[in-house]
Amino acid sequence: MGTAKRTGTRRDYPIKGGQYIGGNAVVMLAAGLAIGFASAAPANICAGVSNLGVDNTTGFDGETRIGVEVGEHKFLNSGDIDNADVGSDAFFVDEGSLSISSDTNARPKAGVITQVESDGVWVWLGIK
Repeated sequence: MGTAKRTGTRRDYPIKGGQYIGGNAVVMLAAGLAIGFASAAPANICAGVSNLGVDNTTGFDGETRIGVEVGEHKFLNSGDIDNADVGSDAFFVDEGSLSISSDTNARPKAGVITQVESDGVWVWLGIK
């Protein structure tokens, strides 16, 4: 039997109990469990963007799973990211906008900046 391989950009993660994560929402991982952005702490890992919403508000840890797309996603620029920052880490200011500043490690990391455009910033989200 050969080594398993996958080239897709979809991952599935177990959801933390008490969480509702909407569709097309940023998904963070806390101790290996998916949580919504509103519950995120700076140390949590960005897993990607949800395919569909999943409700685990009455469930226990890992009772349900959520599909997440990894890859490049576009966000608003808080104003401090420019072309010189391509290849650097970006940090969430809120669920829809990014900054080059971690605000002294107070913001969760989004991912690596891949392109800067006049109307936003492309960032590689997800676990590689």
